[in-house]
Amino acid sequence: MSDPNYIKKQAIRMQSAQHPKAKEDAGWRILSNADEPGLSDDGTLTQKQMQKAESIAREALKDA
Repeated sequence: MSDPNYIKKQAIRMQSAQHPKAKEDAGWRILSNADEPGLSDDGTLTQKQMQKAESIAREALKDA
């Protein structure tokens, strides 16, 4: 079950991240919390997964 507050926190972190790895880490955490299947154990994301994380982040911040 996903936690909207955690996703919102990670969305803010993702939006403000200066380093690409920090942004990717926040995206991975968003997808992990949203029970996204197929996530790597090393915290890396495919381009498609990153786009999905960005979409979830936008929705979380829109509802804020």
